[in-house]
Amino acid sequence: MALKIIRGACTAALSVGIMLAPAASADTILGVYAGAGSWQQNYSGDIRSGVTEIDVEDDLGLDDDFNNMFYLAAEHPMSFLPNVRFSYVDFDVDADSTLSRSIEFNDVIFPAGTAIGTNVDMMQGDAMLYYELLDNYMSLDLGLGARYMDGKFELVSDISFSEAEFTAVVPLLYGRARADLPLSGFWMGAEVSGMGYSDNNLIDANAQIGWESPIGLGAEMGWRLLSLDIDDVDDFDKTGIDISGPYMALNYHF
Repeated sequence: MALKIIRGACTAALSVGIMLAPAASADTILGVYAGAGSWQQNYSGDIRSGVTEIDVEDDLGLDDDFNNMFYLAAEHPMSFLPNVRFSYVDFDVDADSTLSRSIEFNDVIFPAGTAIGTNVDMMQGDAMLYYELLDNYMSLDLGLGARYMDGKFELVSDISFSEAEFTAVVPLLYGRARADLPLSGFWMGAEVSGMGYSDNNLIDANAQIGWESPIGLGAEMGWRLLSLDIDDVDDFDKTGIDISGPYMALNYHF
């Protein structure tokens, strides 16, 4: 299954590259970066919709799964205007478990010993405005933007069903650094976006290594961590989840 998802992500990135290739030869003042890949997401932490803090691993049995990620950025030579970057990530995972204790989720009680299935269906989309402070063998981008998050958890047994949903728009600070290794096509980089206020915190960070061919088509791999600690959002009284794991992607730059 993982290979199938990765193959689909790679095909998507190649398609992006093929579609953008004609524009690359016609436009010499706009730089475009596009990529698509697959992220192996491992879930840990707690959620609460009601009185019970539910461990997503021990209680719900959430395990790692592969999901898709995409990004598109456009850079221009006008230093007084910010560049723009869009990105999107899926978080879809299913799990089965047998409860070792009674839990309550959004006003529904699931007794100890109950066999339950859990479906997580989430997404996030980012829009970032940033300035390129360095642009040579070392590059440094700093900016800000917003993240739209939408998701739900479904818990179902033979006799009960409960669902909790949330939607949020979160402001973010954004930074990215990259170092090109001369004459090799290889590069190393790191990227982080986040916010913190009151007791709410969000950090989304990754470290990566990649290679870019002379025609702009390349690949990257790295490790990504999303740490989410937000209280009182729609049906959720608490959301304290870490999602982390390796990823791989194909990308195109002109």
